[in-house]
Amino acid sequence: MTGRMRAVVIRKKEKGSIAVAEDMPIPIPGQGEVLIRVLAAGICGSDRHLYNWDPSARDWINDTPRIIGHEFCGEVAEVGPGVPSPPAEGTYVSAEMHETCGQCFHCRTGQGNICEKTIIYGYQKDGCFAEYVKVPASNVIPLPRDAIPHKVGAFLDALGNAVHSTQKVNLAGRSILVLGYGPIGAMTAAVAHFVGASGIFIAEVGSFQLEKAREWARSVSEERGGVGVKVFDVSKGGEEAIEDTIRDTSGGVDVVFEQSGSSRALNDGLRMVRNGGHIVLLGIPGTKDMTIEDYGKNVIFKGITLHGVIGRRMFKTWYHMLALLKSGLSVDHVVTQEYPLSDFDKGMAAFNGGESLKVVLFNK
Repeated sequence: MTGRMRAVVIRKKEKGSIAVAEDMPIPIPGQGEVLIRVLAAGICGSDRHLYNWDPSARDWINDTPRIIGHEFCGEVAEVGPGVPSPPAEGTYVSAEMHETCGQCFHCRTGQGNICEKTIIYGYQKDGCFAEYVKVPASNVIPLPRDAIPHKVGAFLDALGNAVHSTQKVNLAGRSILVLGYGPIGAMTAAVAHFVGASGIFIAEVGSFQLEKAREWARSVSEERGGVGVKVFDVSKGGEEAIEDTIRDTSGGVDVVFEQSGSSRALNDGLRMVRNGGHIVLLGIPGTKDMTIEDYGKNVIFKGITLHGVIGRRMFKTWYHMLALLKSGLSVDHVVTQEYPLSDFDKGMAAFNGGESLKVVLFNK
């Protein structure tokens, strides 16, 4: 397949250089690669860091011009040479956008998601905010059309992060605190509820996010006869109210999910987790540093466990996530805005302005 395509491109390694281009060449699949026609793609929090040229993101791009984006679903358009059991043209798919070496200690012990030689599509190779993307055939994941609509298929990469986070600890019958009800926080809460968490506390500062968290809390509380989701506004302080509630109900939560990348939120979580509990860390800060307050009291003498999460276990998390979706896990509510790819700037403005959870871009 030859020709030109529309894509979202970073032209230079500087703020303000990301824009929709109409003149990018359609990729040609090489040895062991598959070309996929992108149907829908999701804007990730890391895309926002890149768009804003935050200090934490400036080292991610190795060369320009670069097509960004790493969450998508699509259909197989063409298969390169050397692909065993090639998927049929038109097969509905997504793909793991981390390409690992396959040879290091981590790869060979089932921990490819922390391979030190990882290449991430959308940063070190061209990504999926485009009409077409090429990926290694071994990374392609077939999707069930009946269980996964395009708007959900668009962000399976991010949902995989949330599922991976919730797999760090068995959540059945445990209380949890989600710090930050952005898209990943919303997904984490939904997965935790689905797998049987005994109580869910959500802390958030954004008015739009709080509204969406309360809407979701009402819907699931009605579904489970009033079983507990409590949402707290901590935009003007308010930490004491949530700490008092948590102490009164459980003496501290079993598991904290820090999804905001905020030092303040991290330290709130360290105070609110029970002794011997778990802190699961996924939020990426805008800066390179995070500060832990009263380290001895809140970490060492509480005997807690910190879990750093990156990506998805390849491919264990993918299969578990797809099984959850087939079994009835609902995450449609996480999508709050939809735009054509050509309106990428509008989608990013909504995301940047705190007026969205998940923004999905469609090729139309």
